[in-house]
Amino acid sequence: MMKMKWLSIRLSLLKFILLLSVLGGFTYLHCIIRFTDIGKKHILISPEWVFRQNEETCSPATNIAFLKNHKCASSAIQNILFRYGLNHDLLFALPEAGNYFGGGRIPFNDFMVRSAPWFKLGLNIFAVHTKWNHQKVKDIMPENSVYITIVREPIALFESLFTFTNMGKVHNQSLDEFVATQETDWKRHLGYLGYNQMTWDFGVPGPEIYNITYVQEMVEKADKDFELVMIAERMEESLVLMSHLLCWDITDVLVLKINARMAKFKKEMNEGTRALLRKKLAPDYLIYNFFSQKFSKLVEDYGRERMKRDVFRLKKATEKLMAECGFAKEASGDMMGPNKPWSDQVSGYQSLSNESKCQQMSRSEISFINLLRNKQRNKFLMKYGLGAMNGRPALPMGAMALQSPGDVAERIKQLQEELIYKVQGEFVEGSITHGGTLNQNQRSGPS
Repeated sequence: MMKMKWLSIRLSLLKFILLLSVLGGFTYLHCIIRFTDIGKKHILISPEWVFRQNEETCSPATNIAFLKNHKCASSAIQNILFRYGLNHDLLFALPEAGNYFGGGRIPFNDFMVRSAPWFKLGLNIFAVHTKWNHQKVKDIMPENSVYITIVREPIALFESLFTFTNMGKVHNQSLDEFVATQETDWKRHLGYLGYNQMTWDFGVPGPEIYNITYVQEMVEKADKDFELVMIAERMEESLVLMSHLLCWDITDVLVLKINARMAKFKKEMNEGTRALLRKKLAPDYLIYNFFSQKFSKLVEDYGRERMKRDVFRLKKATEKLMAECGFAKEASGDMMGPNKPWSDQVSGYQSLSNESKCQQMSRSEISFINLLRNKQRNKFLMKYGLGAMNGRPALPMGAMALQSPGDVAERIKQLQEELIYKVQGEFVEGSITHGGTLNQNQRSGPS
């Protein structure tokens, strides 16, 4: 009797466990179906610009905002935008120091740009690293701005990020050991780098990164916010669509493979690590899979044969430019000067030609930003006849300069309270005044 009762209890328990498994499976399936439905709803509708056949019916875009996702070949896109802007005398949203807004930790806010004196000149292109805040970027950009970004297969992205930022050395772990032991709620490297980097860069708050509903809603919103989301693994097709969207010539999007790591620095990982990463990087896969599917639909609507022809044109134009410039690939550790990349793990390029187009293509990110910053600072001084900023140090926005969010907030507050432009004249509400230091009511610091 007792044996029968025990068997009955075990059977009931097994039924209960099976029921939980089924319900869990339905819940997981529901998430997949819901996301797939989102994909179908948006993927089936391509924007009008994709179908445009005659480039003479559009005007070249000059107001562009680019979300620069980490380790997604985004430096190549940034270089294209820098070159185009420099050669067309456009103005850039730049921090007063470094190459980040908010150091990667703090979501973008307009005061990060307004604190720079050249903000008064206006803006055309936003193309530096930040934790994205679409509304705040929109607040400082012209109304007709075009919004673009680029994504990458999540496991490849994480391996690149892990190696490039020396996470393994900091934790004294191999890539396989790190993935096996560091949980998803692990404190982010330098406060902003780690698992699901795309999800972080798109602006999702840390506590919400593993909230599937939140990430899905972000993807839906991003699909409306960005006219084009490029795919790093399909770079040539991405560049063709980028030139088409912006109504640029194909020669405007020629680019070198910037910030590409040398083979000896790439880490191998076992299949167990890959399987574990596929689970841990689920939010990034939501982003990547959606926009990868949408990209395929864009190419289909653009026309596969048309795409083949334009990719061929892109390759031929690149080959011609490579021959004209005489680019030589070198290890970063062996280089000096403006073409030397920040990391010694990557290759850089030197050109045998002194032509500006060749030098611009091979110029490193930091060097290019400094060039643009100096140009805009001088343009501001020439326009308004102003001197240096009262001896005040620049706002430290570079990723390595930040100690804590509180430090930056305090520095911004200090600038807002004390920023004074003086020397021979001061700028007040768009005009020049002479003769003395501005009083409290006349100060024209960041608003």
